[in-house]
Amino acid sequence: MWMTVRLADKGNFRTAFYDSMALGPDRPAVILLREGGPSEGETLTYRMLGEEAERRARWLRTRLPVGSRVVLALPTSRELVVDFVGCLLAGMVAVPLPEPESSAEAARRFASVLRDSGAGLVLARREDLPGTDPKGISGPPLSTPAAPLPDGDIEVAPEDLATPGPADPVVLQYTSGSTGDPKGVVVTGGSMLANVDAYSRQLGLGPGDRFGGWLPLHHDMGLFALLGAALLLGGSCALMPPTAFLKRPAEWLAMMDRHSVTVTAAPNFALDMCIRGISEEAAKDIDLSRLRLLINGSEPIHAPVMTGFMERFARNGFRPEAMCPGYGLAEVTVYVTSSPPDAMPRVIVADNDGIGRGELILADEGRQLVSCDVSVGLTVRIVDPATHEALPEDRIGEIWLRGPSVTAGYWGREDVTRETFGHTTADGETGWLRTGDLGALHEGEIYVTGRQKEVLIVHGRNVWPQDLEAEAREAHDALAGLVGAAFSVLAPDERPVLVHEVRPGLDEAALTGVVRTVQRHISRAMGVSLGNILLVRRGQIRRTTSGKIQRGVMRQRLLAGELRIVHAKLEPGVRALLDEAARGTAPELAGEAR
Repeated sequence: MWMTVRLADKGNFRTAFYDSMALGPDRPAVILLREGGPSEGETLTYRMLGEEAERRARWLRTRLPVGSRVVLALPTSRELVVDFVGCLLAGMVAVPLPEPESSAEAARRFASVLRDSGAGLVLARREDLPGTDPKGISGPPLSTPAAPLPDGDIEVAPEDLATPGPADPVVLQYTSGSTGDPKGVVVTGGSMLANVDAYSRQLGLGPGDRFGGWLPLHHDMGLFALLGAALLLGGSCALMPPTAFLKRPAEWLAMMDRHSVTVTAAPNFALDMCIRGISEEAAKDIDLSRLRLLINGSEPIHAPVMTGFMERFARNGFRPEAMCPGYGLAEVTVYVTSSPPDAMPRVIVADNDGIGRGELILADEGRQLVSCDVSVGLTVRIVDPATHEALPEDRIGEIWLRGPSVTAGYWGREDVTRETFGHTTADGETGWLRTGDLGALHEGEIYVTGRQKEVLIVHGRNVWPQDLEAEAREAHDALAGLVGAAFSVLAPDERPVLVHEVRPGLDEAALTGVVRTVQRHISRAMGVSLGNILLVRRGQIRRTTSGKIQRGVMRQRLLAGELRIVHAKLEPGVRALLDEAARGTAPELAGEAR
């Protein structure tokens, strides 16, 4: 194990960062790769990063009081890394966001975050800002200015810089906002250090590791599991733009080879893109033998995709023990648990009917579930969401968590915070976080089965949307490698609906055949009669920046008539609901999305 002093005992980011610098100021801290730029990238040593971040911190302190929120609306870049570290050294609260976009939806979300956070400053590249008028940045009038990067020396003494304590906010991590306005998770100095500490102890991470990947830094896994962990543990981190991976998935693997990355992280969809989108020729010279850990998290883990990646890139030196299924969420900073290093991922097969009844029953056929092992640093309970009774092993319930990694709630949202944080089990144990995720403990290990709000009720049985989506892709080549979203509508009772992208160029007869094949396959594989399937053009399914399917958004878009549907098979009640929605009379339009 690398750590000799518990990271959580260092007290604050400043101490941990300067301890990392003391291991060797001229060691690389961050390597930044630009799309289409030189393969070696731009290197920031710990000395360079420390000097630039201190300078930024002093500049911030001349403009804002300690505790002010600073929006970082920047691409993966030198500026973003320096500004993030500078915020934490100055005692500011960093608010990482995607760069401003011109679409109405992106502008609405940007404006919502600015209002909710009460930000005192926006740091963005001038070319990303539509103009100097704040209306051009966010929609409604705001006093928040867009700040240029500073030039010249800033005269603020080091002792005037703040050192946030364990209970002080350091980051507002805004959720995806798939329904309603996004919420800012308050990450404190203590929860950040405790979380990276647990992460490092579970996986044996330390200053000899080189982290690397493409995840954006406005996403918790990119910010804390890659960059933050590297800087707090004394390692280094190679970062590439997310767009480079999305355009050419092989660039991610090539970057890991070129920069000797030992730890990376990605959601399930990224592994699927690599399997389907990297040719033998593009992969032939890539060496993945130095990669110790590929942390697979942020969205449901699909066992066939995980296995397919391991098999596909074994010839490139990828070791199956390097595959590291994990589970986490922003409300505990990022990390809850993962399989231990140098251990093969554990997969069980659970009976579908048993899962529908809330029981985990091993079977020869059924749903494959991937173990995320035992949590380190957090206590886990599986709880009946209605009675709050703690459930025994092999019973499916809501995952509740307690421990120092749990964050301080949602910024300025006491009502929503009370709904999620500080709960009590039926036997009187207090201080629990309700994750909204469903799962079970089996032989002491966590198996996540789905999101409570996304569970579909089909003929009295619980069905998980990701299972329907995955089986649909397995059913027909026209859907393979594309994205779907399953959700329910009230028509008048609860009815499951699958909206799925389909490859172009199919005529009406072929599309009808696709739907029939999908229905037959899902009926055989899951025992579910799916009467509502809508095929749409590629790019219609909304996802978060980390790849999570925004099922609530897709349900709203369907009811609002915003989807370009190429073929639909609908039950009469659902067709009538959509006709009412088109006329603006459907009661569902005013309801909360599941």
